Amino acid sequence: NNFRKYGLLDEQVKFVEGWFTDTLPKLEGPFALLRLDGDLFESTWDALVNLYHKLSVGGYIIIDDYADLEVCFNAVNIFRYKHDITEQILFIDRSGIYWKKEK
Repeated sequence: NNFRKYGLLDEQVKFVEGWFTDTLPKLEGPFALLRLDGDLFESTWDALVNLYHKLSVGGYIIIDDYADLEVCFNAVNIFRYKHDITEQILFIDRSGIYWKKEK
């Protein structure tokens, strides 16, 4: 309803139901925006592993719960370290973050 309310619901929007481990590997990119709300280490990790490489350079990643959930914080930081992601993390609010993919 929010997509419709703001005029964002069109043929480019695709809602995918299911477990991250089952659905995310099948998604085709590229993506201009990733918005992750996994709440667990495994779900955050699965999303990053399966989608980040499909995020276009110049695209944005938004992650909820970074500062509220230690497991989310750990998944993001381990992934960034392993993949040499050095773009600055910016806070949206007290918990959510984003960065722009530069390389």
